Amino acid sequence: MTPWYRSHLVPFILAVIAFMIITTGGWIRINDAGESCPDWPTCFGTWGFDVSPEEQEEWWEENPDEIDSRGENHRYTTYQIFTEWAHRGLVGIIGILVLYSHYTAWSLKNEIGSRTYRTHTIATVFLVLQAILGYVTVDLDNAPWTVSLHLFMALMFTLALITVGLFWWEDQSGLPQYLKDNNQSSEIKNLIWYSLGILLVQLLLGAYLSTSYHRGACSVGFYEGWPLCNGKIVPSFEQVGVLIQTGHRFAAIIILGFLLWVRTRIKLNENQNIVSKSFDLGLGIYCFNLLLGGLYIVSAGSGNFSGALSLVHLLVGVATFITLAFTYLTYIVPKVES
Repeated sequence: MTPWYRSHLVPFILAVIAFMIITTGGWIRINDAGESCPDWPTCFGTWGFDVSPEEQEEWWEENPDEIDSRGENHRYTTYQIFTEWAHRGLVGIIGILVLYSHYTAWSLKNEIGSRTYRTHTIATVFLVLQAILGYVTVDLDNAPWTVSLHLFMALMFTLALITVGLFWWEDQSGLPQYLKDNNQSSEIKNLIWYSLGILLVQLLLGAYLSTSYHRGACSVGFYEGWPLCNGKIVPSFEQVGVLIQTGHRFAAIIILGFLLWVRTRIKLNENQNIVSKSFDLGLGIYCFNLLLGGLYIVSAGSGNFSGALSLVHLLVGVATFITLAFTYLTYIVPKVES
């Protein structure tokens, strides 16, 4: 029997850690700690998180070219700096574990097949790119587009790890029957693929909105702010933010309609229905997230948006994407030749 640390369980564990990294990244944002470490890989030139206001001021004086978007006199708390270090620490841990997993996949290449090792190589490359994007995000003071790009690479990395886990499982011991569904046509595979594409765009647009001033482009509160925007179904698009905000909302409804239509195309089979079950789960999570998005706007009295709701909205969106990606993978993995 293969020990767990040399089996398909390792990539799945890494995928859980990757989700934790996405969570801590969101936690940094809602705690306004995105620029709490203005340099990389150190933080204010140190490897600690207890950096006093005086030490921060000294660092800024020594680095006059660096600019904090919150103003030259802004100082960060120990907790804010700690959240940034916790995020970086998780990235460091997963980096070591990915290298170990990569080596294991290489050593078992004859047993698990080349496709698992090739996919693991892609996952490792994604991790390197993610670390580089982390540096770019810090260097550009968390510009909204860098945050979206950072999220994109985190999703690709997580998806790659799940793919490695499923390939590894299938090639080493075979996927259990309940994870196989040979009753679906290639049309379903393609439709789920399209669903993933539009969901990804919607996620990245949401991340951009939540980190930019455009999130307040529409009014807040029930009815006037949501489901309407500035009291209108189709508001004036004189401001770019209103266009982006309204586009995000309309896209959410269009995506819901598309997912419901895809669901009608999925065949039911009494014994092999993993595709329908996992797709239903993803659809349910998506509907729940629609309500969370509305609650985020409705509860924002006087423009004070809830950071916690924003984080939950992001994570539930990520969960939707991962669930539908899993649906797609369980459809194609058993059919791909080693």
